Amino acid sequence: MGDRINFAFKDREGHAVVLYSHWGATGWQHDIAGALEHARPRWDDSAYGTRMMISYLISDKLMDETGYGIYAVTDTSCLDSSFDQVIIIDFSNKTVIDGSVAVDWDKFVIAYSAGVPTS
Repeated sequence: MGDRINFAFKDREGHAVVLYSHWGATGWQHDIAGALEHARPRWDDSAYGTRMMISYLISDKLMDETGYGIYAVTDTSCLDSSFDQVIIIDFSNKTVIDGSVAVDWDKFVIAYSAGVPTS
């Protein structure tokens, strides 16, 4: 079964690194708000920002064999949301996209960061 979700970290060219989480769909907004806040110093650098966000998201499971996977896509439109939920973290527009709803990063952090530690 699982509680699957894919987080696609989209760069300025439209390519993405995708973090698959087998158990992360519940409460993903809080998790992404914390990851965004952690990576705030690198919001203008998709390479470092993506690495910082992924590190934050998997920090408690870093050495585990299961739970997370990472893969790359050349175009986020090829991600199939019919099976697993897909969230796009867009570094060009500084938005979190859930389906057809895009939210500015600052607004997203404010809305979902209750109790998120700042770095």
